[in-house]
Amino acid sequence: MSVEVLLACSPAPTTPVERAALAGLANAVRREEPGLDVRQVVVSGPLADSLPVLDVPAVAVPIGLSPQRDVVRALASARAQSPRLRLAAPLGPDWSLAEIGVERLIAAGARKGDTIVLGVPGSTEGQELAAFARAARLLSAVWGGRVHLGSLTGSDTSLPDAIDIARAYGRRVVVSSYLLSGGPQLGALRACGADLVTAPYLDGGPPDPRLAGLVLTRFEQALGRSALASDPGA
Repeated sequence: MSVEVLLACSPAPTTPVERAALAGLANAVRREEPGLDVRQVVVSGPLADSLPVLDVPAVAVPIGLSPQRDVVRALASARAQSPRLRLAAPLGPDWSLAEIGVERLIAAGARKGDTIVLGVPGSTEGQELAAFARAARLLSAVWGGRVHLGSLTGSDTSLPDAIDIARAYGRRVVVSSYLLSGGPQLGALRACGADLVTAPYLDGGPPDPRLAGLVLTRFEQALGRSALASDPGA
């Protein structure tokens, strides 16, 4: 592809499952583009202090499904101190994630008569709340039916409340996990009382090729080489 560096930036994983998932995704990106220098970067503390000294253009790709506040702020600060650093959009929301989400619903046994709730980590930040809402709309469009939104934390409708409302209609409730990998948040989704909960995007097996492709798309977009690729704000 080129000699640029792709910095796969994510918050510090809290469990071995999350660490393995992130490493697996980075390796999948390397296999997809063997000539690309892909480096994992943990976003904690002043990011500029942990960035490698680079003599070629670098793109920081947030490895997350929404614009996480701490990651966004850390990358913006690093960009101010490193003029050669370019910032990419996070992976989600995106049509490819919605497609994978529907496949996860089908694999979990969801049916058209079920009530679907997109289970998100939650936030109080407007940008991230808007991203969750858009992810629900994209999933609804691909699924072909209404998708509700339920948050583990934050200012959106709480996941327990969303499930209780759905129960009022006497239908099964299926939670679509809007999580990149397993960990405590997945455990919270599974304990919410839904009839079914789907697997996260990185479910312990080989990463879906579309996820690696999405990382590369965000990289290309940041370099201005993929203007017509899937736009997270479209």
